[in-house]
Amino acid sequence: MNYVLISIGKLPDYLNYTINTILSVDKDAKIILGSDQYTHFKNIELVDLKEITSVQTSKIIDLNIFRGSIFEKNPLWITSLLRIFYLRDLQKNLHLTKLVHFDNDVLIYKPFNDICTPINSNKFNITSSSSRRLIFGYSAIYDISVFDKVCNLLESRIDEGISTNWEFNNNTPPNEMDLLGMIYQENPEVFNLLPNLPYESDIIFDHLGYGMYLDGSHTHPRKFYSRRAINFNDTVGVELYSKRIHAKFQNNEPLVIWNKKKYALTNLHVHSKRFNRFLPSNYSTYN
Repeated sequence: MNYVLISIGKLPDYLNYTINTILSVDKDAKIILGSDQYTHFKNIELVDLKEITSVQTSKIIDLNIFRGSIFEKNPLWITSLLRIFYLRDLQKNLHLTKLVHFDNDVLIYKPFNDICTPINSNKFNITSSSSRRLIFGYSAIYDISVFDKVCNLLESRIDEGISTNWEFNNNTPPNEMDLLGMIYQENPEVFNLLPNLPYESDIIFDHLGYGMYLDGSHTHPRKFYSRRAINFNDTVGVELYSKRIHAKFQNNEPLVIWNKKKYALTNLHVHSKRFNRFLPSNYSTYN
């Protein structure tokens, strides 16, 4: 399986963990890194984003939708949005028939062939926090025409936002998670939301909620006696708070417990960036 990572600007140090984990867990993995920076990473294919930038992606760059907003000083807002368009450009340029993509702070615990049952090859597969917020905790893309449609819908929504001063979002440009949620609401047939609760499937994906619950965020990492981080606008957060399900990291594996049965998570979104706490048992160093 092609695992495609995108990094714009300075490469994060923790990317080592992400790459090494993919190589450790999925022996059929081919890792492709799209970046505008040189890297010394081994066992990957490096693609220079500047060489594959499409006309549409250039337009989104030039629009710089967060300019003049309170989010302008945080480059993550614009790079997270551009990542979607660069990912499509890369798939087109390399003629990839299928790929897996997730944020750079995600670890996996199962090879793709073991978790592909919920994947729909005719839709844009992605994890969600709710029906209004889609998150790249895990995504899989087969059909480039579907990906093109997602990018075109995003472009149209952005154009509408600029022309109306974002009146549909309290006069503030939304982040890429909320933008994706908006186009999902209007075009649900394009998307396949991957299951994140044991009621839905034996194969469960973490969008962000399980990782936040287990270890907090980068700015607020969990301390031994601190309260668990739960987002009540998140479907998983509500279930954890109600204690209908439980989550823990045990024997180098993230688990969800429901009705006294354990379900192993496919991946974990480690927003705290403390990856050494959550490495899989077969982790090896390749870089």
